[in-house]
Amino acid sequence: EQFGQPIGKFQAISFKLARMAIEIEAAKWLLYRVAWLYDQGEECRKEAPMTKAFSSEVTIRTVEEAMRIHAGAGYLAESPIQRYFRDAILYHITEGTTEIQELIISRQLGL
Repeated sequence: EQFGQPIGKFQAISFKLARMAIEIEAAKWLLYRVAWLYDQGEECRKEAPMTKAFSSEVTIRTVEEAMRIHAGAGYLAESPIQRYFRDAILYHITEGTTEIQELIISRQLGL
């Protein structure tokens, strides 16, 4: 809360939150698509690393933006946001960084 109202009521913040929501929703739909392909017994050797690369980048961007929105409070040890940031970095590295995912994707594209 700032100046007696929720920070989400400020246009600059609401636009950031909207962008974050768009990217999170896009990442979820990519994941649903990969899960559906897998359930159908289809190959998803290209789609799975695309989803991993995109969702890990979205996770980092979203958490970084959340930390900026919450200003200094987002960096405090008591804040769940700083833990989300550490988790986002770990998720990014686990099973291969974006660069590794891009290497896999480029090979699947025949490049």
